[in-house]
Amino acid sequence: MRSARCAACYNSIGWIGLIANAVLMLLKGFVGLVAGSQALVADAMYSAKDVVTSFLVIIGLKVSSKPLDREHPYGHGKVEFILSLLISVIFLAVTVYLMLHAVATLLDDSPHRAPHLIALWTALLSIAVNVSLYFFSRCVVVEVNSPMVRTLAKHHHADASASALVALGIIGAHYLSMPWIDTVVALLETLHLMYLGTDVFIDAYRGLMDKSVNERKRRRITRLVDNVDGIDSVQDLRARHIGQEIWVDMTVRVSPQATVDEAYSLASRVQEALAKKVAHLGSAQVRFESSATAQEPTDGDATLTLQPE
Repeated sequence: MRSARCAACYNSIGWIGLIANAVLMLLKGFVGLVAGSQALVADAMYSAKDVVTSFLVIIGLKVSSKPLDREHPYGHGKVEFILSLLISVIFLAVTVYLMLHAVATLLDDSPHRAPHLIALWTALLSIAVNVSLYFFSRCVVVEVNSPMVRTLAKHHHADASASALVALGIIGAHYLSMPWIDTVVALLETLHLMYLGTDVFIDAYRGLMDKSVNERKRRRITRLVDNVDGIDSVQDLRARHIGQEIWVDMTVRVSPQATVDEAYSLASRVQEALAKKVAHLGSAQVRFESSATAQEPTDGDATLTLQPE
């Protein structure tokens, strides 16, 4: 993290999201019922989902930040993926309920009424709050690389988009003489929720299955190591996400003339290069082998484990 201010944002983001979304949930639910806006009621469910998300973020950040111990030598980072998976299931369950309700309302023969304009002002307020929360969450994600906070940022982005649809629907219902469009917007919101919930589910699943870092980051790590004087090449590289951190395990080739002490020194220099240039590095294990005996067992290894700030 760049400063103590970043740490303060990291520790408070769950509570900020919890309070803001609880207020929005109650406000949108009440106004939606009073104003007769199906879409705004559905939008309130977005905020209800985010209340649960923020609560899980508070728990997840507290658990995942615990230091390594004998029973958890790889840390507690995967709890964030587990909670993200749970959130995605809640996401999809809410989506199915809202979709069925919207379809039933749309097929009902009863005449549709345009919502009261107070629903429009509530939707505009929701847009402003969620856009602010989105940029705040994105800033925290850049600093701490937390899967849970990344999920929260996606939720704020989805909420802002949903509220924008609600506002457009209310405008259409009033000024384009299409009172049924409010229910259509509610149906579109459920489709958006389904897409977002599936995306979060896939990300969480990949994290639990030790997803590798993307190819761009792999190439960057390889270039950093190749630039270390005395390293002939990177023989093997494994880099995976564990919660907020990246754990690297690699084998490098050194000159056959290098002594064991010199090889250990080169491995340490590789670790230093990675620690300086790779953001959110949690551990770097570097093994070395002689270029002349590449088919033989590894000659030695060195490990650097970095504790989170």
